[in-house]
Amino acid sequence: MHNQPAPVDPQLRYRRQTQFSPLGKNSQVLLSRAKITICGCGALGSVLAERLTRVGVGLIRLIDRDWVEWDNLPRQTLFTEDDARQRLPKAVAAQSKLAQINSDAVIEAVVEDLTFRNAHRLLEDTDLILDGTDNFETRYLINDFAHRFQKPWVHGGCIGAQGQVMSIVPGTTACFRCLLPEPPPADEVGTCDSVGVLGPAVSVIASWQAIEAIKIICLATNSTLGQLQVVDLWEGTHRRISLDRLRAAGNCPTCGRGDYEFLEGRRNAAATVLCGRDAVQIQPPTTQLINLTEMAQRLKIYGEVQQNAFLLRVSLESHTMTLFSDGRAIISGTQDPTIARSIYSRIIGN
Repeated sequence: MHNQPAPVDPQLRYRRQTQFSPLGKNSQVLLSRAKITICGCGALGSVLAERLTRVGVGLIRLIDRDWVEWDNLPRQTLFTEDDARQRLPKAVAAQSKLAQINSDAVIEAVVEDLTFRNAHRLLEDTDLILDGTDNFETRYLINDFAHRFQKPWVHGGCIGAQGQVMSIVPGTTACFRCLLPEPPPADEVGTCDSVGVLGPAVSVIASWQAIEAIKIICLATNSTLGQLQVVDLWEGTHRRISLDRLRAAGNCPTCGRGDYEFLEGRRNAAATVLCGRDAVQIQPPTTQLINLTEMAQRLKIYGEVQQNAFLLRVSLESHTMTLFSDGRAIISGTQDPTIARSIYSRIIGN
């Protein structure tokens, strides 16, 4: 009979960070009790998850709608070639890696798209929300929920070698919609596909978000609170932009007027063009629990079907459809929502 290794003393494990005077030893207790949710487990989210698992956050919920692909590997630090071969959902692959980093942390993997339908279920018990998303609609949804239920959150974004970070505390700071009252036009916003993105820049931005998260959890003094931090890693520049004036104006639809149109589902897209992908996501009007094994048998008439425990993929003539157990699908080979909806309707039904 093999003896189990003795648990590592937390005071020993975390001694280097508790020696950092702005935090101190009591900070580790706060971190161990914290429940955080990371929305998106791609480039930013995977780095965030690793950093905060290592510092000793007690519970980390990972929400992601996607699976690991080969072009993720240069910048999404938790994933391996084997994850890409198996097409594992990112949240599931990340959960496996993080469990090996810190066995004391509770890691929850949620293979779903965050929408107004499931936001309450997935976010209501969290202490802090972290932005690892790649689209404005989800950020506005997070912002609505955070303000409505007084949850702090940390926004982050990165493209090329540029990025930005903003810590948002409802009732104290400007919110994300103070900064951007409306989503910018699609043709004015670059994407990872059109502009590219550098892995080291992603790591810097995500690490900055992690620092902001630690400050909020540990109730530490935060001189950057309510300010937009903008950096260009290629040029080596940094700007700090105060948003107090925008908040004081009181014109924000969310924190100024209390209009939660994204959270209430009055503004949502059934079809979403995915950033950096020749693909469109289709979200059914209501959650439909699907038996993937039975569906795989049904879809064999359309083409080759591949399946794992989390999703199935069917190859059509000029497109590929990946179907999840909640009825959500990603149609690859088009950026036209009309075409994607047509394929979904033909294969799955209305």
